Amino acid sequence: PAAMAEEECANTFEGETITLYQQAGLTGPLATILGSGFIGSTKDAVAAINAAGGVCGVMLDIRLEDTQYDPEQEVAVYETYRAETPKPLMTFTYGSGATIALKDRVVEDKIVNFAAGLNADAFYNPANGWTVGVAPIYSDQFTGFVQFVHDNWADIKPAGAGDDIVVGVLGWANAYGAGATTAEALAYTESLGVTVLPLEQQPIDPATDVTGQLQNLLLGGANVIYLQSLSFGPVQAIATLRGLGMWDSVVVGTNNWGMNQDILNILGANAALADGLYGVMPYRWWNDTDVPGVQQAAAAFEAGGYPASDKAVSYLTSYGAVYAVASIIRHALNTTGDFAALDGQAFYDAMLDLGTIDALGIFALDVRDGNRAPQVSQIRQAQAQADGTVEFVVVQDFTALPDTRPGQ
Repeated sequence: PAAMAEEECANTFEGETITLYQQAGLTGPLATILGSGFIGSTKDAVAAINAAGGVCGVMLDIRLEDTQYDPEQEVAVYETYRAETPKPLMTFTYGSGATIALKDRVVEDKIVNFAAGLNADAFYNPANGWTVGVAPIYSDQFTGFVQFVHDNWADIKPAGAGDDIVVGVLGWANAYGAGATTAEALAYTESLGVTVLPLEQQPIDPATDVTGQLQNLLLGGANVIYLQSLSFGPVQAIATLRGLGMWDSVVVGTNNWGMNQDILNILGANAALADGLYGVMPYRWWNDTDVPGVQQAAAAFEAGGYPASDKAVSYLTSYGAVYAVASIIRHALNTTGDFAALDGQAFYDAMLDLGTIDALGIFALDVRDGNRAPQVSQIRQAQAQADGTVEFVVVQDFTALPDTRPGQ
């Protein structure tokens, strides 16, 4: 992704306000997954936009409610939002449970859901829906990683491994955990001649022991382990594989949310245990210091005085996402020429008309030709540095992912 020039405003609409609606797990056992970084980043981005005159004079506001990532609460919060006057143009959700539970409601209500829960069926059933991903669907990510392993097997395979690639997937026991191994994804990996073992699931609990699940995969011949989890999930797998003495006997990878600062936070002084972990990363990272959008987000982060532990994906991508939404609003206002005509349909139409929407060069939304999620990504690897820190280093630059959209 590269930053694009900002569209000029044809008119200004001082005195008007648009609210950005967010719903996420702020309390409960999963609150640490997203962390507090996205809250600060949204506020910082909105403050910067408003200080620069808003979006064509329109000021932005924020509304955030706690759902604990529980699907019933996700629906309840959404119902509260949709009943407001004026009705929301969009909402931001952060879990697969919300993506699935709201996919039909947002179509009926004409409210765009910018979703971080990247469930393939929720994005593409119905086709041309109102759920839009901030990153590639999990099945595209999984097959993209398998493609990378397949293409580079001679160079990255563990010592003693043969030519046959056998992938074991360990995922959380929920829709997110099962999101990688869709029928379309398995058909694609089979076309590569890669074997994927039956999915092993782990309870969503920081105290879970995943020894049994990983041993099942290893006994099944897995020489590649893919982790469809995040936060403490990858940490449990890393620690267990290290404890079993098997870390160097397998290639280990994870999805975009699993390749994040929070796994290093949890490992703490033992962060170097993550050395060698591969991850799908469809956006820029903090070490991309030549990217102006990253520079801007980093400056806002420093000015906010946040702890280093919050320098994670949630701050960086949320900061960019606000600017992406501002671009859609600006285009919608230019198209309608009338603030009173800016409703959910006008916002949706403007988004489709743009096709790709820049998020400060940090990432880009992609709704071209029926897309509802981006289809490109890097592959990065966690690499321990001499000072004991761990950097996420690009080992394959932005590349088109396999297309595993359902119903294509």
